[in-house]
Amino acid sequence: MLLRWTVVTLLLCALNIPCFAVEEREIAITIDDLPFVGSGTSTPSSLKRTQDRFMAIVKALVDNQVPATGFAIGGAVAKNEWDLLETFRNQGFSLGNHTYTHKSLGGMSAEKYIADIERADVKLAPVMTEPKYFRYPYLSEGAGAKKQQVVDYLMAHQYTIAPVTIDSKDYEFNAQLYRIPYRKRAQSIGQFKKRYLAYIWKQTLAAERRTKKTDGQPAKQILLIHANLLNSMCLEDVIQMYKKNGYKFISLADALKGNTAQPLNDSNEAPSNLIEQIPKEAVPNNTAQ
Repeated sequence: MLLRWTVVTLLLCALNIPCFAVEEREIAITIDDLPFVGSGTSTPSSLKRTQDRFMAIVKALVDNQVPATGFAIGGAVAKNEWDLLETFRNQGFSLGNHTYTHKSLGGMSAEKYIADIERADVKLAPVMTEPKYFRYPYLSEGAGAKKQQVVDYLMAHQYTIAPVTIDSKDYEFNAQLYRIPYRKRAQSIGQFKKRYLAYIWKQTLAAERRTKKTDGQPAKQILLIHANLLNSMCLEDVIQMYKKNGYKFISLADALKGNTAQPLNDSNEAPSNLIEQIPKEAVPNNTAQ
């Protein structure tokens, strides 16, 4: 029965028909690892590349009036990158804490992890927004007493933990994109983009299957992507894919007001298999080209 539902859904997409035409669904976009992954800012040319790529992400969000919440790594903010975070905030987007060093809670004590959060809190204070959001690096929430100790700290310091219900695994695609020589990226991006969109859609369908409706209403989804080269080139297409499949974009605050889909974490998320070729029929034809 589940297989039949999946096949029907993909067929509707292939026919350029919204896959969830009967009911509007809602999704919030969250962006990890701000200011930006890769490129660097140590030279004028690398700074310009980073600025252009970052602003391409901002433009896609602004042009489509999509709310978003970003999570900044305190230790990753160079002196000449504060303007990027201020621009993001000034466009009306939320900015949260993603720790100072981006280490996994699974690999350190609760005390050291909390100190890392505090260090980021101090550094990011000039740009962080209210309400205060926190995102675990690698979605690693820990377990047992260690997990509870961190949760207690976050609650005591008015942080709301930002869950994820759809993981784009974009960091793996981004690494593949960087392996394409710079001069060949333009001719390769079309097919590469299709693979990336197909994978996000596959993840979205899986998230919808995992979640039960509440009072007949679909659950609210929260998408995780990163501030990277890939999304500077593809975020517009990701947004259009969701729009054409009947999704409405909402803020993280609205996504957390109730009826939120089942969150992912490092213990319940299925491993990715991006090496495996995504079947052609899994690619929604109604995505922007």
